[in-house]
Amino acid sequence: MKSIRKYVNNSNGQSVVFLLLLLTLMVGFAALAIDIGQLYANKTNMQNVVDAAALAGAQDLPNTATAKSTALNYAVLNGADSSGITTTAPYDGDNKQIEVTYTQTVSYSFAHVLGISSRDVTVRAVAESKSYWDGDALPFVNLDDSYSGGDEIVAWEKTGPGDFESVTRGSGQGQYQIFNDNDPDKAYIKVDYKNGIMLKKGTVATVKQEVGYIYERNKDTYTYVFSLKQDVMDSGKVLLTDGTKRKLSKLKNHDMVDPSQLILLECIFHDYDYKGKTLYLTVVDDYDIYNGESPSNYVGVEGGNGKLVQ
Repeated sequence: MKSIRKYVNNSNGQSVVFLLLLLTLMVGFAALAIDIGQLYANKTNMQNVVDAAALAGAQDLPNTATAKSTALNYAVLNGADSSGITTTAPYDGDNKQIEVTYTQTVSYSFAHVLGISSRDVTVRAVAESKSYWDGDALPFVNLDDSYSGGDEIVAWEKTGPGDFESVTRGSGQGQYQIFNDNDPDKAYIKVDYKNGIMLKKGTVATVKQEVGYIYERNKDTYTYVFSLKQDVMDSGKVLLTDGTKRKLSKLKNHDMVDPSQLILLECIFHDYDYKGKTLYLTVVDDYDIYNGESPSNYVGVEGGNGKLVQ
């Protein structure tokens, strides 16, 4: 400071102005560095908010309306301004994913010296549903039997012309896969139900062995099978994923039943007719998986409730 005062005392007015400008810039850049640090701290906090909100919303998928509401509420509870939150579900055409974006105007404390008052910051997160119940079930869908608690239902039975309540086998949406198919102790079937269930016409006897493994292994424990909701069966029509409605008696091969029409039944095996390829099940409980319900005593083959994908 002594050197600066000496310079000022020995300099003309032009030098003094230059020095004052230089000092102003130095103070301004130092202030800007402080504000940038605060900006990144705010951005990190905002990112944590959208990450948590997206994961919370993903637990309600594929019910996109509920998922978006949950994500928004979760973000607000964590300090976000609702006016800056945008939720998108389905995301990129996938109703198993939800995107949450958060835009906030961050005011600078010191950078006003440089004429910079604020900056808009936007963060985003995309989460994918991976519910507690991940789709492990028998490869059938009940189309006609009432499932009130304690009722016996029959699966894999003929309910119409060429219709034996079977699901299509494959690795695509609405289909099922068999894992460890030659191991009686480890064989299981996983149904990709999140986007609906694809029906397969015909008796489909190719799963007889694997269903037998599951029957023998799970006689005293729970098993799961999909069903149309009771009001859907009562109406005689089912909504397909293409938006059309089809009479139950007119269902076709590879029709994709909309997930909103489905319910998950928790059952106990009553009997399995190997020759007739018919399953007799006693219903213990039912779960509206479309609206986020799932068996509390089942963690699924993969487990977990959701994951961030972006």
